[in-house]
Amino acid sequence: MPKAEAFVPLLAGAPVRELRTTFVRRVQLLPLIQSAPVNFLYTSGKPNRFNPAGTPCVYFAEDEATAAAEFGRHFAFSREPFVTYFAEVQLRAVLDLCDADTREALGLTPADLRAPWIGVRAPTVTQILGDTMTRQKRISAIRFPSDASRAKGGNGSNVVIYQSCVYRPDFVRILGPTREPLQTWP
Repeated sequence: MPKAEAFVPLLAGAPVRELRTTFVRRVQLLPLIQSAPVNFLYTSGKPNRFNPAGTPCVYFAEDEATAAAEFGRHFAFSREPFVTYFAEVQLRAVLDLCDADTREALGLTPADLRAPWIGVRAPTVTQILGDTMTRQKRISAIRFPSDASRAKGGNGSNVVIYQSCVYRPDFVRILGPTREPLQTWP
């Protein structure tokens, strides 16, 4: 398994793509409203597929069906309220792991992207990659295939955006009822 240092030079030369689009997020409502004002860009600090514990990042889906599939996979039996909302994003450099050439440039396989991460003792290769992302300034996010979407017969993708890697003119803007965003990064 690669160490974070192994990804540093690979990220410096990895192919990237620009994303200017709208993403969607479905999450439990209570963590968002526990602070005033509501924190739509709440980062739990919990480990996930592309981040070890303590990494400030937010996961979005590229469409509502994928957001619903991801939420259902993790909270299928929960009766807690949830919320779905949208973000307008402009990101100049996104690592697209849906692309075979990008995976190859990083020495990753599709199996690496699907490896279990919940409850593992040692960080997974994708968590190590996510940790390395926070140590560089070139790339702000990772796009990756959604396992939850595929399990439901779809082909959706997710994007994880690292807070410390979003610099102007890039942005993440939570959309609201007016032209004024509800929250932004940076």
